[in-house]
Amino acid sequence: MRLVKIAPPGTFCHQEAIMEMVKASKAKTFIELGCGDASLSSKLCAMGLSGIGVDMSADAIEIAGREMKNYIDAGKYKLVFGDALALKDLEPADLALSIMVMEHVEDDESFLKQMKSLVKAGGHLIVAVPGRRDCWSFEDDTVGHYRRYDRSDMENILKKCGLNEVCTWSVGVPTVNLLWQLTNFMLKRNAHESGKINLSKEQQTASSGIREIPFKTVFPPLFKIILNRVSLSPLFFAQRFFYKSNLGLIIMSLAKKPAEKQSKQQVLVAVGKERS
Repeated sequence: MRLVKIAPPGTFCHQEAIMEMVKASKAKTFIELGCGDASLSSKLCAMGLSGIGVDMSADAIEIAGREMKNYIDAGKYKLVFGDALALKDLEPADLALSIMVMEHVEDDESFLKQMKSLVKAGGHLIVAVPGRRDCWSFEDDTVGHYRRYDRSDMENILKKCGLNEVCTWSVGVPTVNLLWQLTNFMLKRNAHESGKINLSKEQQTASSGIREIPFKTVFPPLFKIILNRVSLSPLFFAQRFFYKSNLGLIIMSLAKKPAEKQSKQQVLVAVGKERS
């Protein structure tokens, strides 16, 4: 049976929430850390943003390069192969995104500080992670996760890193919650995924963004009839009722990097211009 890549319902839900936050940020440029196959970067570029995708997986970079060829050729997008924590010499963007990446990093505070350094003063960060520490699962054991986050965990670490105007949502409720047990059952029955339990966290992480799992990340082509933004729109409406709950198996935050404080000299110059 031929299978093709189609986003599952949970992915449609969390991408819808991301787009809401991106619009709220009013960003024109972005850096996506852990871009995987660039499916999210593609949506951002289609919205008119230009950006950079970063990933530590050579396979992911190769796939993303094919998917984003038109945007790359047009100078709207570029790819960087490497560890997000070791990035240097990148022009700060209006927005940095990390979607299901921070849980793969042992030192999440250092990761957030690195994200913050990639954003202009007054810019924004969007960070999404697996939610609810009480829901650790088989999938967490096979994709290189160090932790899950409760809502309060996210808000506390973002503020600790000097970010403000933090807005945190529980995303994908009830869709992801209803599918969670089924997803773990399917993964346990998948010999390839089960075999990853003995890999290092780095090896697990490198393959996590480009997995092809029947009826989780790839489906028969006919499934496009039901797995599309139009048919799933009632789920997007439903999840908004739960944004402020603690139920989300996906936790997503929008936070702002404080604007740089003006020096006394800059203030005097500004006042002089106003008076003149």
